[in-house]
Amino acid sequence: MASLAPTGSGGGPRGGENRTRAMGPTATRPGPTSAPAKPASSGRGQSTPYFSDNKRSEVNELRTTLQSIETQRDVKKYREACQKVIHYMTLGIDVSRLFTEMVMASSTQDLVQKKLVYLYLCNYAESHADLTVLAINTLQKNCRDHNPMIRGLALRSMCQLRVENLVEYVLQPLQDGLRDKSPYVRKTAVMGCVKLFYTQQSVIYECNIPDTLYAMLKDADPLVVANCVIALEEILASEGGIVLTRDIAHRLFNMLPEFSAWSQSILMTILVRYVPSNEDEVYDILNVLDDRLKDANSGVVMAAAKLFLHLTRNMEDMQEDVFDRIKTPLITQMNAGSSELAFAILHHIEILLSRAPALVATEFASFFCRYNEPNYVKFKKIEILTLISNPDNIEAIVEELAAYITDVDVEFAQRSLQAVGNIAIKHPESADYIMTMLMLFLDLDSSYVTSGTLVVLVDVLRKYPSLSEQIVDRLGNVATAVLRSDEPEARVALLWLLGEFGDEVEDAPYILEKMVNKIEEEASTAVRLQILTTAMKLFFARPPECQKTLGALFEKMIDDDSHMDVHDRALLYYRLLKTNVEEARRVVACPKETLSDFSERHAVVIEKVFEEFNSLSCVYGAPAETFVDQTPPYNTVGLARARFSSFGGSGAAAAAARAAAVARAGAASGGGGGSGAQIGNLLDVGAFTDASSGDRDLSAAAAMNPADFEKKWTSSEISLQIKDLLQSVPSTEDFERLMTNANIKTLAMMPPQNGLLKYFLYAQEIASGNYHLIEVVVEIPTRCLTASFKCDEPNDAPDFAVAFRAALSGSMS
Repeated sequence: MASLAPTGSGGGPRGGENRTRAMGPTATRPGPTSAPAKPASSGRGQSTPYFSDNKRSEVNELRTTLQSIETQRDVKKYREACQKVIHYMTLGIDVSRLFTEMVMASSTQDLVQKKLVYLYLCNYAESHADLTVLAINTLQKNCRDHNPMIRGLALRSMCQLRVENLVEYVLQPLQDGLRDKSPYVRKTAVMGCVKLFYTQQSVIYECNIPDTLYAMLKDADPLVVANCVIALEEILASEGGIVLTRDIAHRLFNMLPEFSAWSQSILMTILVRYVPSNEDEVYDILNVLDDRLKDANSGVVMAAAKLFLHLTRNMEDMQEDVFDRIKTPLITQMNAGSSELAFAILHHIEILLSRAPALVATEFASFFCRYNEPNYVKFKKIEILTLISNPDNIEAIVEELAAYITDVDVEFAQRSLQAVGNIAIKHPESADYIMTMLMLFLDLDSSYVTSGTLVVLVDVLRKYPSLSEQIVDRLGNVATAVLRSDEPEARVALLWLLGEFGDEVEDAPYILEKMVNKIEEEASTAVRLQILTTAMKLFFARPPECQKTLGALFEKMIDDDSHMDVHDRALLYYRLLKTNVEEARRVVACPKETLSDFSERHAVVIEKVFEEFNSLSCVYGAPAETFVDQTPPYNTVGLARARFSSFGGSGAAAAAARAAAVARAGAASGGGGGSGAQIGNLLDVGAFTDASSGDRDLSAAAAMNPADFEKKWTSSEISLQIKDLLQSVPSTEDFERLMTNANIKTLAMMPPQNGLLKYFLYAQEIASGNYHLIEVVVEIPTRCLTASFKCDEPNDAPDFAVAFRAALSGSMS
């Protein structure tokens, strides 16, 4: 916003064609005493890297190079020029002006140059639909070339153009490609059908493409068959995907070893929908799938495991055998793969343990942590070790976890301590052994180990109060270390132990007194609350020794209002004691029932998560419907649509907006090939029908100078931002005319830079006098328009955005 060039001014070129050429460090500013810069040498022995940051040529020089007869005669130079164009394109520089020259460059026998040119055409075809016609003849000719690589490349490029006006030219080469003798061309043509489907869906059905793809499932080439299945699944997604008949399913099962690993994973995911007619068929399919569990690719193994589980879901007598069959491949993949893969498989094993808790109990050593594993893998392994612990392996697992407790990673050590406690809670027969281990941990000269052990002891003693004898004698010594630590969880645990077993701890009142004397220094609310509860419990257990301490604590806590919840708790206890001491004892120090389990220790595994095995549902621990919002068509590239980034907010309103956009997309894409975009309607949708909802009375006499605009813009927050897809990038004059018709003034524009075109606009309401400021950014290659609104009254932004879109669609002209 430092400088805004008013529209219509002669402040500089908009396209950048007349920019200064000397952009490098050797550039010199002409002056009365400066000599002309010496041109750089270009000897034969020197070569300039084409992907260097020191670009010394501009787009107009590239055009001259591409048009040069000398360049066109030299295959190497011609290819290098095309490489420069692609390099600039990848950097975001607008090289669309070279469209004609690049179309001419496609007439070559150099396969590398053809690929470069086709990449360029696919990138700019939608924004230059009228010029793309020039390349159609060359592409059609290449589709008939004797070289199958060229035929496939040309066909793939034609299908990627995504220009509705050119669909009629693509159909015949596409249908010829489906019958081509080369499997490479056939598989390319099959995927071209999907691209054509997203360009114009109606043509796919008019030409009976789905029937052709079904027939091609009998093709001899596995790549062609795999692509046909994937294409049918995509095209027929709204109808439930490909129909898996018995013949189709059996053919795919038998061909699985011939497919690539990627294809096997996708096809087995699709084959989950197949329903065998009887158990004998299930056994036959499982025999075919058995080899897939031995595959080196983790995706294939996981997909095969999912099929095993799915096919036998109603065969309870087979469940145990199936679990035993798939566990070894899963453990092998876990130990042989990357950390990320191990993490995902550990989550899947955890899901299996919900059905078969003893599944990997004998393989517990496979879940021991390695020193070089990341923490997220170690933490998950510790959870698995807790789940698979049983009387036969408890001692080995606890000894392994005990070795982790002295690790330099504090969080890892504390997780290991917590796992030891969880095992004790899960297995009562191991409680004495684990309690002995916990006492040994208290002897270690480590503050975080002592603190973590106390926290674990609280949970263990809540379930096994009878084991308190082992900690009572040590509590005095432990308290000294805890009071020196800065971990509030440890102090809370210590106070809980003093409150529950203080009548057995000789120094309990004196330990409490030390903590009460330093209560003003305690920042933790949890510790303050626990001190109150512990003081009350000790008062009821040992009144003479604790009465003075409790009185001092009440005085400090009731007078201190910095922690209101602590203040209220202290006041409650004080009033209870003043009203009825026995009633206070019943409330605070009532006998507690022995807990049999801790519900917070076990996450409920939803049945749907198990059914969605081999998906992110297992990692997230939630059904896919809770984090995936996807409906056919899955890909909207090339479909007419209106996109909102914040218009309408989120939730139901945003969902309704998306649904309406998809409905308009279907209507627009089903109408066959139309004419080029009309300037009267810039949006890539039908005429905007909701203009009335955003009708604003805007002043035709509104005026604002650049300084006021900049001051108001920089001092305001963005009220709303919307995104739309334009049919074509308009000229400045056309854009200004549409805005003027809606009484929206164009203050300034910035010349195209790096493929971006910017406009700054404003409008004023007649009734209120409020201003609306707009920054419009158009991405020239993608035709995506982003409009940011700053309004004097932010609540008016949604209605004004509707009026702005109506102006773009021409419905207010």
